[in-house]
Order: sequence, then C-alpha cells, then structure tokens
Amino acid sequence: MTDEAKKPLEDLVKSIIGNFAGKEKLTEEEILSKWSAVVGEQAAKHSRPRSFTDSRLIVHVDDSSWLYELTTRKKYILNNLSSELKGKKLKDITFRIGDLR
Repeated sequence: MTDEAKKPLEDLVKSIIGNFAGKEKLTEEEILSKWSAVVGEQAAKHSRPRSFTDSRLIVHVDDSSWLYELTTRKKYILNNLSSELKGKKLKDITFRIGDLR
C-alpha cells in the first residue's frame, strides 16, 4: 500500500479514536463552565474543581462549613453535573479543604 493510500485510512482511524476519547474525557474548562451553574454562585465562590481522574472529581473548598454543605448536597451535585456534562463519565465527587487559587 502506498503512503497516499494509507493516509485516508490513517485519518479515519484517528477520527474514530478521537471521537471515543472525546466522549470519555472531561476537560477542566468543561467542568469549570458547569460548576457554578450546578452548585450556585455562592458555593462556587468557596469551592473549585481541582482534578478529574478515574471518573472522580476532586473539589477543593475553603473551609469546613463549605465542606459540610457541599458534602450534604453531593448526590444532587453529582447527578446534575453528570447531566450537564452529557455523556461524560463522572461517578464520584470528593470534597477536600484546600487552596482555591
């Protein structure tokens, strides 16, 4: 097979792999853009998504009262954030006290 004949096949394979990867992988921008809408403006001021690995979102909060508040709303936040991120795998959220910068 010539290099010219391989190119369309190579492009097709990359496209298919890219489509599958895009459905599974969340970007920081996607999460941040939806976070405030899901948790509300006040809670968003006191929390910030920090990482996403193995379908788990790690969120830093600035103090123990917000840790408690968001933990009590975890199921609601998880369900609504999952639906906002259509088709992306989000199975759990862990809240921790940490730096919001």
